[in-house]
Amino acid sequence: MRVVVLGAGLLGVTSAYYLQQLGHEVIVVDRHATPAAKARGRVAPAGGAATLQRAGTGLAHTAGRAQGGWARLRAGMRRRVAKLLDHAIGARAPRDPREHLVRLAAYSRKSARVLRDEAGLPQGSRIGGLLNVFTDVEAFNARLARAPHWSGLGCEEQLFSPDDAIRMEPALQAIRTRFAGATYSVEDPARDPSQVAASLVFLCRAAGVRFLTKHTVVSLKDRDGRIDRVELLDPAGQPMTLRAQAYVLALGASSVPHAEYLGVDMPLRFVREYIVTIPVKDAARAPRVALRDVQGKLRITRVESPEGDQLRVTATVRAGLDEDCEPDSDRFNAILARVEMLLPGAADMAHASLATEMHAVSTTRLPMIGKTRLPNLFINTAPGTPSWINALGAGKSIARIVSGLRPELQFAFRGL
Repeated sequence: MRVVVLGAGLLGVTSAYYLQQLGHEVIVVDRHATPAAKARGRVAPAGGAATLQRAGTGLAHTAGRAQGGWARLRAGMRRRVAKLLDHAIGARAPRDPREHLVRLAAYSRKSARVLRDEAGLPQGSRIGGLLNVFTDVEAFNARLARAPHWSGLGCEEQLFSPDDAIRMEPALQAIRTRFAGATYSVEDPARDPSQVAASLVFLCRAAGVRFLTKHTVVSLKDRDGRIDRVELLDPAGQPMTLRAQAYVLALGASSVPHAEYLGVDMPLRFVREYIVTIPVKDAARAPRVALRDVQGKLRITRVESPEGDQLRVTATVRAGLDEDCEPDSDRFNAILARVEMLLPGAADMAHASLATEMHAVSTTRLPMIGKTRLPNLFINTAPGTPSWINALGAGKSIARIVSGLRPELQFAFRGL
């Protein structure tokens, strides 16, 4: 069966790889000059909200030129009805999305190990990791109580006492008296994915997957309850049409306006990410591993730059709550105060800088993987999700769903 994958990010590339492994002819379409461009550092990442707005505006203009006023109204009503139907077949919101994420991450790690053994994927760095730091005793005790359950789901986090965590990360010694404990994950979801991405692209090409780069997806056209074709612009800006038996929508935030136009339900909310960059003042007091401050809801990573080492601190809040309650300057100062409390004297707070980005994310914070009301249209997308480690599990699962096979993973798949 010929399958067109729309989007050559990590989710699109992994989908293509596993689809080809199941015997399909696969074509992958992407607007960038190289597959997995963002993961490989070939283009700067764009905010999900901005991407969504640009793509939605383009589709609206296309639809507006093609239809008159009454036709647009009828089309809008059809899309609303179709969206209700699609919502009815979609996955119900899980009671605890974390359980699904744990399962997906465990399945992805298992899939990565199989790929490393069978296809020679790079092992990746085992140095570093992610240390989840708890400064609240009650919260850490609750995590300890959940440990057997998470372990049964496949979670591989190690539980550390304060002394164990400090031996791993001496920078935490300064908060020893207020430190409750930590969990540690060796396979940090935020590791640089460029090496894995390059290897997957090579494996896809070696297996016969065809990449149409510098091609822009204009619209998907349905007919008789199925996707009939996808309309593209080639590198010269000329229109072209592509047909297949099945289509996988893996365009990240850009998937949303295409889905909306087809009446496919993709519920989203907007979040604002605060990105604070602080020069390292004392290297001995700066962390070596990535830290996640559980109570402060901060992510702290030490990064190298031409100007010297820096701390990159990120925090994400729901956009509506942030806009209504706290100005950027107050949140900026609160982040700096929290970092100084955790890592006193490590960073030069006087030269800290702030940037913000808006992202569109799924309302459940889970990737959207599975079927739609259109029997030959499938979704594998995770708008606004910074993690990439789940890509292998998501790609392998959607390949099985497209092929009419049951996924090997218990997850909140759409339409299953």
